[in-house]
Amino acid sequence: MNLPHRYRLIIGYDGTDFHGWQHNDGFRTVQGELTQAAGVIVGGPVEVEGSSRTDAGVHALGHLVRIRLATEVDVYQFQHSLQGVSPRDIEVIECVEAVSDWHPRFHAIGKRYLYRIWNSPRRPLFGERTCWWVRPELDCEKMQQASEGLIGRHDFAAYRSRSKQERDDTVRTLHQISVLRHGSSVTIQVVGDGFLYRMVRNLVGVLVEVGRGLRDVDDPARILASTDRQEAGFAAPAPGLFLMEVACRGEPLPQCLEQPMTL
Repeated sequence: MNLPHRYRLIIGYDGTDFHGWQHNDGFRTVQGELTQAAGVIVGGPVEVEGSSRTDAGVHALGHLVRIRLATEVDVYQFQHSLQGVSPRDIEVIECVEAVSDWHPRFHAIGKRYLYRIWNSPRRPLFGERTCWWVRPELDCEKMQQASEGLIGRHDFAAYRSRSKQERDDTVRTLHQISVLRHGSSVTIQVVGDGFLYRMVRNLVGVLVEVGRGLRDVDDPARILASTDRQEAGFAAPAPGLFLMEVACRGEPLPQCLEQPMTL
């Protein structure tokens, strides 16, 4: 299929009602909705590719996307038309022309994820669809201390959930982990060169157990060294996870923000 015109988008979405990013027959997906919306605008073939295959229920505020079209479009008009046709739980934040060989996944050098926790005996009145409600008080200082043993280039097999689509290479580099509290809101931000399937959610699950006093501060590093997925326990629920930022070659790496995202 000859689709010579390429455009780079930044999109956000509330993943609650999506069966993940990737197209899946019979299920509502972000990729599927974007493809359908763009097809309505251009009236021809469309190819949509993303920087990450986010899981069902996971959200994004900075997902990089490439759209390939058979016809040239005005980026300003296309962005606004695409926003108008797309469903309410997708936001088209930016649209620019892309160079011919650019790909959002293959050229990505760094990603920043954020995980939101509502840490209070009270149920979150707002935002329950976008956080994990943890009732026992978390010790964020211990969680931050525990995360330090994960920084660097390691084999993260112990923090990966198996996926048929993923390569066997489990070595990744974590540049930063930041655990922040703002009132009842606790955020865990993670920056790395790439992430394995459910890696962030598995990391968060272990750090929360440290914060609750159910694990020692040395356990995350010990689990890492074991390369045994069974050691890491359960994954944190999908609704708290956000893909915040993706950097490609020639761009600065993402940085953890000092202020957490709150409601």
